[in-house]
Formats: sequence, C-alpha cells, structure tokens
Amino acid sequence: VGERSENQEDLLQEQGVQEAKTTKKIVLKLQCQSCKHYSQRAIKRCKHFEIGGDKKGKGTSLF
Repeated sequence: VGERSENQEDLLQEQGVQEAKTTKKIVLKLQCQSCKHYSQRAIKRCKHFEIGGDKKGKGTSLF
C-alpha cells in the first residue's frame, strides 16, 4: 500500500519529510487509591497489545 522506490525514499529524507508511524504507544492509566489521582505510564510501542493473554510459545499456536 505505501511502498516506495529507493529514489523516492532518498528524496523524502533530503526534504525532511517523515512518514507516520504505524505503531502506537501503550499507556497505563494508574489511579491512586487514597486521593484518586491519575498518572500515566508508557510501556512500549506495538501494533497489538493484550493484557493477561496467552503467551506464544515456540512452535505453538493460540487456537
């Protein structure tokens, strides 16, 4: 979909134009138990994120 040739990529880098990132930062919203204040903690960038899901093992599938 967004494929470009090497010449086009070189031109974009020379002009200072950057492509949009395809991943989003995963952020936890933490709430203080006493004062109910919220704080946010960034974890990492990824396309898919699931809390408490099964982990993929070597040679296994999630079906």
